[in-house]
Amino acid sequence: MKKGLLLLVTLILVGCNNGQTSFFTTNKDSSHKDQRQEIEQIVKDDQHIKRVTALLTDNAAIVGIEVKPFSKWKKRQYEKEWQKEIEKALPQKDVLVSTDLKIMIETDKLAKKQMGEKELDKKIKELKELSEEET
Repeated sequence: MKKGLLLLVTLILVGCNNGQTSFFTTNKDSSHKDQRQEIEQIVKDDQHIKRVTALLTDNAAIVGIEVKPFSKWKKRQYEKEWQKEIEKALPQKDVLVSTDLKIMIETDKLAKKQMGEKELDKKIKELKELSEEET
């Protein structure tokens, strides 16, 4: 009886783990592979990050970062640190790093769409303006 209960609990726990989303999402453009890897290297081992979405174009980069629940108290401080690190890694780009959930959601939507470079630049500019708004 105990073995059956243990097996059932194990199967439930393993089954629940299969639905997780990937840690790092980005637009499908293969021309920015090196820059994508640089961003991933910066954020992959950070214990405060839950999920990252990055959009890269020739002129700009926007990185939406979802922080873990207990890290939300200092998310502005972490955001500034990540902004500096990513700007250092991508000096030729206009970079925006945001922990704001609305930016994260919009960045995630854009990463899943197939868009041209100019249209994506326009959307990134709109997201930057949205991030500068005070609520």
